[in-house]
Parts: sequence; C-alpha cells; structure tokens
Amino acid sequence: MLDRLKFHMEEQSLTAVVAVKNRQVHFACFHGEAPEKIAWRVLENGRRFLRHLERVRITAWKKRYAAETDEERVSPWELSFIVDGVKRRITGDSYPQNWPSFVDVMNELPGVAIPKIHQVETLSIVYEGALAPVAGNAYAPRLAGGTLVEKLAIHRGKHILILTRHKQGFGTERHAFDSIRNIPILLKRVDPSLTELTALAEKQSAVGKRAQVDEESGKPQEHIAIKFVRRTGEESSLAFGPRSTWPDCLKSLLAEISILTYDVKSVLLQGKEDAE
Repeated sequence: MLDRLKFHMEEQSLTAVVAVKNRQVHFACFHGEAPEKIAWRVLENGRRFLRHLERVRITAWKKRYAAETDEERVSPWELSFIVDGVKRRITGDSYPQNWPSFVDVMNELPGVAIPKIHQVETLSIVYEGALAPVAGNAYAPRLAGGTLVEKLAIHRGKHILILTRHKQGFGTERHAFDSIRNIPILLKRVDPSLTELTALAEKQSAVGKRAQVDEESGKPQEHIAIKFVRRTGEESSLAFGPRSTWPDCLKSLLAEISILTYDVKSVLLQGKEDAE
C-alpha cells in the first residue's frame, strides 16, 4: 500500500507529491522551488488513482535508469516513494519500459500535465511484388512466377518484431525477434523517418490505391503499405507503388530495420530492385 510518493521532472521544473492518510489520497503539485507551505488537496477518485498506479508496478523499477545511447537520453527525473513502510528512490536520464503508463497515471492529478510520449507503439508494413520463376525447381509452382508478400509488424509493448514471408506456391516462413531492449531503441532511431512519413501521409490523396498488375508483363506490380500508431493515438497510413517511388525516409527506415534483422533474407529489407 502506497504511503507517500514524490515525483520531480527537471525539464518542466515540476514536482508532484501524493500522501495517503486516513484512507484518503491527498496531493499537491508545484513548479519551481517548493513553497514554504504545501497546499494539500484531497484527490477525488483517489482509490482509482492508487489502483492505476499499482498496475504500473513502480516497486519493480530499477534504482537507476542511465541512458546507454544519445537517442535514449532525456531530461533527468527523480521518483521517491514509501510502500508498506519501505522507502525507495529512483533516478534516471532515460525511461523505464512502461514510462508512458506512469505518465498517464500521474496526469490524473489535477495540475499535472506531463507531455504524453509521442512514441510509436506499433508499426506494420506490407510489401508485395513479383516472385521470379525458378527453372528446374521441383518445388516451384507450375505457373511461371508468382507473388511474394512480406509482412513486417513491430509492437513496442510486446517488444517483438515479426517478419512473415509468403512465396506463392512455395509456402510461408516466419521470423520473430523478441528484445525488451532493442525494439524500443529501434523505434526511437526510426522516429525521424516516421515523422517524415506522417507529413507525407497527410498530403497523399489516394492512400491505398495501387496497381495490382503490371500491364506489360502481367505480373504483380511492386507496392508497399505502411501503418503506424503513436502513444497519443495518432495513426498514419500511406502507400507507395514501385520502389523507385519510395521516399528517402522510407528507405532509411527499412535500412535501420535491416540492421536488427541482418541475417534474414528479405526483398523488402535488403533493398533489392527485383523480387526473388
């Protein structure tokens, strides 16, 4: 049971304090230096606040969250609390994995308005192109060529990346990368590219329209569809045709993903102009 909590965020010069007394939740918040006398208020729905905070499991957080890379480094913050009589102090210049959930709970306190993390939570990419015929292969479909479909899905909360490759007539293969450390780093490193794609999505007038077949060859035409959702609820969707139409920010995004999946064969990620 939470007895007391104090949170300080240097970037906003914000301090929020919570204290539980006589089964009531009292709180106060201020910017800058602490006032001589803290103006405590009773929090309506205080029990709900405590339940939400318990789900964040701050008692399982490490003592220190130190940034390993420049991409991870944020403004210093400090959290101290007393739970069941046990005192703890946590500091950091990077965030715990479930930091956005903690921000959502703290923002339930009137007067506290910590900016929501604008991070990408999920990213999905669907690629489709022509599968080149394989002469003399007993496993190849009888019809010449076919369709190659690659689906890539990244989920921050589940810290997983899944790549599914379906080769018409041959079968389907799946690759999964589960890393509680690397998936958040990947999504942060590709965020500038996704920000550019967001701007493009707003300008794209015909999202989802794509030619399915090349009129000259009769084969499926190369195309790609991208969708991603941010923590704030913002969604972006857009599509492109042949690789020659892909913007540089998309190519940079795929190149970064290929570093994490370096040993996986993929037409989408390896940047080949032609399908297998």
